[in-house]
Amino acid sequence: MNFGQKLKSARMSMNLTQQKIADDFFITRQTISSWENSNSYPDIMILIKLSDYFGFSLDEILREDNKMRLFLEKQTVRSDLRPVYRNTVVIVVILLVIELLDLFNVIKFGWIGWVIWLVFLLNVRVLSMLNKFDESNTMDFKYPWQKTIKKFLKFK
Repeated sequence: MNFGQKLKSARMSMNLTQQKIADDFFITRQTISSWENSNSYPDIMILIKLSDYFGFSLDEILREDNKMRLFLEKQTVRSDLRPVYRNTVVIVVILLVIELLDLFNVIKFGWIGWVIWLVFLLNVRVLSMLNKFDESNTMDFKYPWQKTIKKFLKFK
């Protein structure tokens, strides 16, 4: 049984509505619905609170639902990459400013300008690789409007 099924059966057995749980956790009813339909997952802190609230074992949930485990692992990697992404953006901006100053003859670097340009391009490449990771990190979780656009584009 996956997390969504387990959450729904626990909620039903306690005769609770999605709105009641949403109010207790200060989230929207749509979020609960999304979890129950396996369209998204809660973060680890809410998962722990849900475990206490319904009395089910986290170990059981994480062992049974491979997709959730993968989601949580990717969340960890994503948070670890955030400083790398931020630092790379800062480096790219600094190098771009230096190159523009060199281009407009405010400062002259000569052949070092070409090295700076190469480092700039490599950092831009790193940024594009990080963006591709972010896109692949969604695990097909999409907002409803994104699914609609995808269906529309396939229709054409």
